[in-house]
Amino acid sequence: MPYLFNAAAFLIQTIFDFLVGVFLVRAMLIAVNAAFYDPVCQFVYKLTNPVVAPIRRLLPRVGKIEIASIAIAYALALVELALLAALGLRVGAFGWLLGAFVAVFGIAVWIVFWALLIRALLSFFADERAHPNARVLVQLTEPVVRPFRRLVPPVGGMDLSFLIASVVLILVRLLAIMPLTDLAARL
Repeated sequence: MPYLFNAAAFLIQTIFDFLVGVFLVRAMLIAVNAAFYDPVCQFVYKLTNPVVAPIRRLLPRVGKIEIASIAIAYALALVELALLAALGLRVGAFGWLLGAFVAVFGIAVWIVFWALLIRALLSFFADERAHPNARVLVQLTEPVVRPFRRLVPPVGGMDLSFLIASVVLILVRLLAIMPLTDLAARL
């Protein structure tokens, strides 16, 4: 029976984490003013717009922050926890609220981490300003990389700010997200 439980939990987490990630990517793309006509943006907007459009009437944007997408991501994280609870995961009411918040925050950190990694790898092969998908990666990651580039400017043509930003994101995951996940499980 634990094998069936593990398989079901894996499927639930995979599907819901993907959906939460797509809505978070939408919020991030809007926050950085990504070009609507880039292929990645088209995919994300077409996938999420049927859900976001009606909710945006109730939860409009605040500046560059699309509250509707973030609220949907949070609601999906709550549904994920509810389905996991149906499988036998025991979490208190406050644990659900904190757990969903931590899950959304954790997925956002992973999105930025992977965008940094992909951008760093693509920089070896393609001009990041010319390729549309690379442009989106630049727009998503530049706000994260810029402060580290000020601290450690490129040395000999090598930009170490990507490495430092990645290490900081992993530390955020280890020192903030994981303890909060444990706390949510105990509440």
